[in-house]
Amino acid sequence: MNSDTSGTDGALAPRRYTDFRAALQLSYEEEISGAAYFAGLASHFEGRPHEALMLLARIEAVTAAAVRPLVVHYGIEAQPSATLRAAGRAEAEQRRGQSWAMLVAEMARDFPAYVEEFDEIIALAPAEDRAGLAVLRDHEVAAVDFAQMERAGDPGSLSPLHDFLARYQVA
Repeated sequence: MNSDTSGTDGALAPRRYTDFRAALQLSYEEEISGAAYFAGLASHFEGRPHEALMLLARIEAVTAAAVRPLVVHYGIEAQPSATLRAAGRAEAEQRRGQSWAMLVAEMARDFPAYVEEFDEIIALAPAEDRAGLAVLRDHEVAAVDFAQMERAGDPGSLSPLHDFLARYQVA
């Protein structure tokens, strides 16, 4: 995950891209590691937090699967999935003991930077690929909406996650 910060609130600064293929590769790899990261985090929680994190893990996996055809189309050689999953699990393990409230607050603060990054990647993409990359932006918007709603105590906070999966998940 991006660890560059900006501003006094410590929020992540969006990374800037000039090379579409490199940005697509990084995005794809981070979706694979992200699925393992959220699943790993879920193992540290029970109840609603566990459910939310498992939904986020599924969303990351669905997003990776959705952009994989473009990765193949452009002949991008991503790091091995096992390596990426191990990195995601290791990052989750580093967060063992972090409270649910703190985790949600970080998501609400930091994930908007990823929306901005995905908008930039989509803009760099050839016109014919942009619609297929909307999943990148959409999955991050769902995560941001969830985090903001969860942080506010909204009992319907899981709905953006379920809505994303209803739209993009292949049976």
